Amino acid sequence: MYAPGVSTLTFAMGPVHLDSDGELLRQRLAMRLAGAIGGPVEVVSMRSYAELALMMSRGDAQLGWMPPAVFVRSEASAGLRLLAAVERSMGDGYRGVLFVPQDSPVQTLEDLRGTSVVWVDRDSAAGYLFVRLALREAGVEPSELFGDERFAGSHGSTVRAVLRGEADVGATHAQTKPGTEEIVLAGWHFYAGVDGMRPLLVSPPIPPDVICASSSLDPDRLDDAREALLRLHRIEDGDPDLLDEVFGGVKLVGARTTDYDPVRAAMP
Repeated sequence: MYAPGVSTLTFAMGPVHLDSDGELLRQRLAMRLAGAIGGPVEVVSMRSYAELALMMSRGDAQLGWMPPAVFVRSEASAGLRLLAAVERSMGDGYRGVLFVPQDSPVQTLEDLRGTSVVWVDRDSAAGYLFVRLALREAGVEPSELFGDERFAGSHGSTVRAVLRGEADVGATHAQTKPGTEEIVLAGWHFYAGVDGMRPLLVSPPIPPDVICASSSLDPDRLDDAREALLRLHRIEDGDPDLLDEVFGGVKLVGARTTDYDPVRAAMP
């Protein structure tokens, strides 16, 4: 795909895999991408999704992995182009969930009136947008329901805020059995245990994360880049679990911008 001597492609992601093992994981992904694309690739993690969006809009990165809301906000303004979507390991079972401590007196949505809520981020599909959409679909206007609203910045910080009693209710991600609202894994499981929190409301399914291209990627190379991404899971390099470790999905699949209309509907 790339002629000899071409500059290194940059693949950017948000504030994920920032722990001590993240650098090795990014190196492994860079090798896999380089094998599929046929040229050198550098994989970088940004400290925030705002930084990721800015990097993509400036063309400092040619390829990027974005959550659906960040992509939708940046698609038109920055000229981003959708290449593929992450096929999640849990299929259509990725949702947002509104939760309270197990011993909370709150039992119904009406009991939430005047309470304090902690969200993840305004661009978090699971930790803000889709939970608010679910509230509206249940006939409740979020801006009129809560007495206080604030943002914690991450799913872990959101759960910990509710654990410490700094908020009455929080929103986080959940995995459900496909086609049902039965939760098999939720954001609080890592901090409060399976029974430490209780779900009040589960959102509709959330479209998957995207892999997109910035305007700095030569248009003539778009199709080649897309094909390389779609066959990424087929490369036999002795690292079969890499894509699941990085993206939370076993492969990248084709996608259309219309697949993200539910995200647009959930955004203010």
